[in-house]
Amino acid sequence: MKPFLIFLFLVLFTGLISSTAFANIDSPRKQMENGIAAEDVVCKKELQLMIRSNGTAICVKLLSVEKWIDSKRAEIVDVSLRDVENDKEETLEEVQIDTDISPEKIMIQSARDTYVLGSTMVFTGESVPNTSLEVELEDSKGNKVYADILEIDDSGLVRFEIKTDDSFTQGAYFLILKQEDDSEIVPIQIGESTGEIAAVIEQFHFDFDSKASIEIFGPVSSNISLTVFDFRDNVRFEDTILLDKTGYAEYLLDLSGYKKGNYYLALNHASEETIEEFTVGLGVGTAPIEIQVDDNYYKIGETVLLIGKSSDNTRIRIDLIDPTGEVIDKIEYYTDNDGKFTYPLELSLGKQNGLWRIQVSNGERLSEVTFEVVGEEKILTVKLDKDEPYRHGEFVTISGTGINSESQAIIQITSPEKNFELIPEVTKDGTFSEIWQVPESLTPDTYTVIVDDGINNATTKLQITYKIEMD
Repeated sequence: MKPFLIFLFLVLFTGLISSTAFANIDSPRKQMENGIAAEDVVCKKELQLMIRSNGTAICVKLLSVEKWIDSKRAEIVDVSLRDVENDKEETLEEVQIDTDISPEKIMIQSARDTYVLGSTMVFTGESVPNTSLEVELEDSKGNKVYADILEIDDSGLVRFEIKTDDSFTQGAYFLILKQEDDSEIVPIQIGESTGEIAAVIEQFHFDFDSKASIEIFGPVSSNISLTVFDFRDNVRFEDTILLDKTGYAEYLLDLSGYKKGNYYLALNHASEETIEEFTVGLGVGTAPIEIQVDDNYYKIGETVLLIGKSSDNTRIRIDLIDPTGEVIDKIEYYTDNDGKFTYPLELSLGKQNGLWRIQVSNGERLSEVTFEVVGEEKILTVKLDKDEPYRHGEFVTISGTGINSESQAIIQITSPEKNFELIPEVTKDGTFSEIWQVPESLTPDTYTVIVDDGINNATTKLQITYKIEMD
């Protein structure tokens, strides 16, 4: 038998005997939050205590122990001697701990710590079977550059890839994984380190008098200043955090006494700064949700600006859904004191052209808006500056997108009796805008506006009515 397997057997056998009374145990993170050292964390009898490279404790399934050792991301803790000492001091009947624990639910690792720009990131591991796993990749400024929701089968095995295309830059990135009530963060580097700092808060919404766990990354052994601001930009709290020799720290922010509302924390080191947002004490809403986006057509890589209004100071959830019906991204967010919210959605998150949907819910209400994602080919569009009828003498603004700038475009305003032609000025990206005044002699009617660039054409309707005579 291999020396590793003999050692593992002895460790696990002794651990199983000594910990049978620990049927209900706090999670490793909770135990450490309560002041217990990582090496003294207690696991359930079917789990093995290990210490990750960042110094935190995890309770691992027995079948996964060798994988963690081979990856050099965690080491076994020999709990046998510790448990023997504990047995001398207390009997099994005296051990009573209230809360339950399951093993670390998400155990994902990157194939490499550092990638070359243009290469493909590969992630493997395991998570809870038959459950959705939310995946997000953020840069050091907190910008989301990738997101997906993976449906995990009954094996619990996870494997996915992220291609680092032209939208990526060199620097630090953070893979954030969420499943049920568990989360995991995997730091990754593209190219050489530029000394950025970054922080990830374990969740977005917190209850009153709770505690927020914050994972902080930055230059090794550096001091990071942390400041919490309220929604009026008033300083709520300040502290200084020392990162360890790996450039990591986990910080527990006490939210006792925080009032209802949204907050943000700013982390600073030298000239680097990163900001993360969170809320405290927000409930669900009851008012209808009004939402709109800033355009009807977008391309992959562009940003959809979502604007909305509902109940004030409430939690909302934003779902981005592609044309196949797959939820590409889920965002926890909030409405402000006036019930308003604005959120930018990155279309680099998906790869599908077609009709997309955004759903916004607040607990009791749900609203939806649609938009179209188009490919590299240009879609010719035309619109007027208002929907109401135009009167004699009024100015009509005709605008649109998608004109082939290498062709001569024509705008025609036609009816069975009349035909007007305009030559629009077209920008390099194919947008145009032209103003036309309705002639006083024009017969009131519904006219057709046609934009033709020699390759494609688009139409809309223009209604003209009589001018109101003033006394």
